[in-house]
Amino acid sequence: MRVVIGAFSVALLATWAVAPVQAQTRSEAITYAKDIAPIFQERCEICHRAEGMAPMSLATYSEVRPWVKAIKRKVEDRDMPPWYVDKTVGIQKFANDRSLSDREISLIARWVDAGALQGNPRDLPKPKVWPADDVWQFVEYFGRPPDLVVKSPDYSMPAVSQDRWWETRGTPNISEDRWVAGTETRPVKRSRKVVHHATTMLFQKETAEVRDFLRSARSGKVDPAVLYPSDKAEDPAKLLDPLPSGQAFSEWAVGKNGELYIEHDAGQFLRAGSEIGWDIHLNATGEETPVEVETAFWFYPKGKLPKYRAMMSAFGYAKAYEIDIPPGQVSRLEAYTTLPAPAIILNFQPHMHFRGKAFTMEAILPDGRTEVLNSVPQYRFNWHINYVYAKDVAPVFPKGTIIKTTAWHDNTTANKFNPDPAQWVTFGQRSVDEMAHANEVVVYISEADYERIIAERKKAANTTQQQQQ
Repeated sequence: MRVVIGAFSVALLATWAVAPVQAQTRSEAITYAKDIAPIFQERCEICHRAEGMAPMSLATYSEVRPWVKAIKRKVEDRDMPPWYVDKTVGIQKFANDRSLSDREISLIARWVDAGALQGNPRDLPKPKVWPADDVWQFVEYFGRPPDLVVKSPDYSMPAVSQDRWWETRGTPNISEDRWVAGTETRPVKRSRKVVHHATTMLFQKETAEVRDFLRSARSGKVDPAVLYPSDKAEDPAKLLDPLPSGQAFSEWAVGKNGELYIEHDAGQFLRAGSEIGWDIHLNATGEETPVEVETAFWFYPKGKLPKYRAMMSAFGYAKAYEIDIPPGQVSRLEAYTTLPAPAIILNFQPHMHFRGKAFTMEAILPDGRTEVLNSVPQYRFNWHINYVYAKDVAPVFPKGTIIKTTAWHDNTTANKFNPDPAQWVTFGQRSVDEMAHANEVVVYISEADYERIIAERKKAANTTQQQQQ
């Protein structure tokens, strides 16, 4: 018997055969709602949102869609989100890492190539509620507002001007001795377009021993025990007057908010009668702009002492005075700093200007071994990213370790950020001059604590290795 299959039956069979494949394809399609929005919310919205610092918001599909080709290019070049540390060498665990993983970059690229589908709105993550612009970033960490906020006086940056450095002091004076668990510096929103970076300065009397440490730490010839917190009263008559230039205490830059010390049982010290000031680098933007910077402090409870005193250090700063870059040349500058005691380094933050090309920080241990801590092979002057180490991997080194910093500057036409390759460039504060140092927070510890931390980390590493076997 001959079976006749009509055209309708053939079409129906074809539909049955294809439908499961089409359904599977639709379910596996990369969509904004299901796959991309969670990434943007976690990695991008901190800047790319309404009232954020970025030039456009990326919080909804309609906001994202016009930019998809540019987004693909930026993420594949690892230009956005701004995170320029080399992922192939050195320490790779950071407390503030907002970089994209290889998987996330691939997902975004494939989504764009496939047409940037929106997907089902029901798949969208719950909208993230961002704090208001006037809320301090560290409020969430400490669970409370800052204990003290000091504001700069009023100032105005002219519409047209060379770079300016506004050095000023705020009020009130510090009324009592306090230990600082964390601090955050920021320009108010209206001022951010002209503030390149702002360093909070401390004008404070110190003992001769501490002052000698601050001056001589590079030589490794001082006893760091003079820094250890104590409730012993100091003789006011033996305190030296504040340094005229002050001492660096905290910093804000595009890519950095402030410093946390409490996780390492450390703190910065504010002495009664001290003054807070600022050293603020300003750039004109074509319109007169009011300038105001403020610094917030979270204190340890009264009567509670941290174990150690944290210090801000600029590794390589003195050597940077030797910067000498001929027109059309790429230069390299090495600097060495000896740790006078066992120390924990809390972060990695290279600082250069327009001609900054790359920066590496290494440790040369007393036994001759060398460790690369981190490297930034493509430095970006507009982003002074502070790479904050996770507590369990923050590098800990013995006394006598040498911290080596290497800075490369590109004064050629190949550097698209170079304002004038025909200029001979030397050290200076202006953006058209150059610098080459790393702004680090260092906690000097005892020999006993150094041995304890090393033993704890070895034990943790062995436990992890056994669990993976």
